[in-house]
Amino acid sequence: MSAISDGVYRISIDGRDNLTLSSPDNRNLFLLPGEGPGQDWEIRNSGNGSNGDSTYTIRRASGPQFVGFEGEPDVFERVLPRPEPREWRISEGPRPGTFTIGVVDNELTLGLHPALIFPPLVALSPAFAEDRGWALTPAG
Repeated sequence: MSAISDGVYRISIDGRDNLTLSSPDNRNLFLLPGEGPGQDWEIRNSGNGSNGDSTYTIRRASGPQFVGFEGEPDVFERVLPRPEPREWRISEGPRPGTFTIGVVDNELTLGLHPALIFPPLVALSPAFAEDRGWALTPAG
């Protein structure tokens, strides 16, 4: 798979729910349908991980918040907007045209939090057979 080009993207799951920064508090990440504020993310190549794969940062296009988590990765730990960059590995996803966004040097991936609430929360999760991957659509 070729590297992801640096740019501004909408990050969606199942082609309908977009990774969205909560408004106005900017303290949570949700998955919301449709288009709205807080859904444009700048993805930048940040280097290479220990296995040689490219690593990336994901930052709010119009602000200083990065997609990340606190401390060491743990199963179902919430993924939140953070002031410091966190590197991610982005690789070919389970379906054509999709991507897996994962923790560098770890098997956990960006996924759904198991809490059955609306809007759905984002968390670090193991890869499941029903994973459909993330779509990265250029914003603009």
